[in-house]
Amino acid sequence: MIRRFAHHRRLIAGFSLVELLVIIAILGIAAAAGIPAIRNMIYTSTGSMAEQQLRFGLGAARDMAIRNAGGDAAAVFVFEPGGRLSIVPMVWVGRILDTSDPNRALDNGLTGPTTYRDVFAPTPLAAPAQLPVGWMVRGFAPPGSIFAAGLNNLGTTIESNGWYYEKNPVGNRRINLGNDTISGAQNKGNWVFPETGFFDPTQTGQNGGNRPNSRNTFMVRFQSGTGRMTGPSVEPVIVLLPRATIDWNSTNARAPLTQGWSGGVSDWRRIDHADHLTAWARAVADQGDYHDIAALIGCRSADAALACSVNLIALYDERRMATEIGATGLNKETGSLYGIAPGKGTAALGDAGTIPKAPNIDLSLWPKSATAANNAEYVQMLINNYMLNALKYSDVDAGGPSTIVESDARMFRLDSYMGTIVEAQ
Repeated sequence: MIRRFAHHRRLIAGFSLVELLVIIAILGIAAAAGIPAIRNMIYTSTGSMAEQQLRFGLGAARDMAIRNAGGDAAAVFVFEPGGRLSIVPMVWVGRILDTSDPNRALDNGLTGPTTYRDVFAPTPLAAPAQLPVGWMVRGFAPPGSIFAAGLNNLGTTIESNGWYYEKNPVGNRRINLGNDTISGAQNKGNWVFPETGFFDPTQTGQNGGNRPNSRNTFMVRFQSGTGRMTGPSVEPVIVLLPRATIDWNSTNARAPLTQGWSGGVSDWRRIDHADHLTAWARAVADQGDYHDIAALIGCRSADAALACSVNLIALYDERRMATEIGATGLNKETGSLYGIAPGKGTAALGDAGTIPKAPNIDLSLWPKSATAANNAEYVQMLINNYMLNALKYSDVDAGGPSTIVESDARMFRLDSYMGTIVEAQ
């Protein structure tokens, strides 16, 4: 009798179906309310990690400069499409005679305008710093640091320095060099991205120079011995970034040397056989043939990129920026705004669904009605204004309000004396 009564009490203590549904609904509401908070926590955490890695990468390069009596050191910004942004510590390895025009064919030799360029190579004594996925850094290129060829006051033609500028670009990316139609004023500089991974590794500028070297980036340069930061420059240096693979069966993939590749696969001048890239670059720079030096480590080499030093950088989340400037997301192959839109591929650029062989903005990320959908230079203007927290919703969408888009980009200036970064408010 007692056992039956206990069993009866257990049945009465259970939940009804309605009660269970109410509890589930309450839990669902609580979870939904908590998701934004959780996302914000994750965003804040990864943002702090990105800043920490940024400071670590810059600090490692500065430490190298203080310890390196043989030359300056630099923190070079590198992006691997589909991967992450890295800060690579590099050291100065020499100064070479090079063509002043990165658009000039390598097989023309050094018969045209020439210039001396500093060369930097990755050092095995310091590891690169890597930012969390999706977090990027852009460098500020002040007015006049990127320019096309033109006449000076004496009527003499001044060639472009080639930094983020090509005479006949393969891709659609355009830096704003004229008026900024968003601000309605003269361009006040550009925020540039590390375009180190958008190139054709099978081309070295031979056979009439059918394509320029389109690899560009920026760096923070530190003085040897003192660790002080040098100021912004308009004279690009060369930073060595070897290709992942080199097809040595292809003539176009090999640098055109006057002395030839006498050693074949065992030739010490093959960069993919270099055990110590810094020592290898110094050995190349010490050769007597200026043409071969320029072909191997000059601005036209597919294993090099042009870089200018900057003193203002911005840390930001690429996906969040893309959303704020009107894009529907990021290109799946590159994890950035760069890519090839469906139906826009070419033999020189590549096909949709692949990494572009030149800097190219995937304009299909914007709605067809948006101004940016047909104008890559307008995308650069949107980015410039977003970084400065000066972008309006009406700039992104003509029907939007004239209120400011809240930018999450964090701007850092570099203290030239201390060699450290300070967040600009």
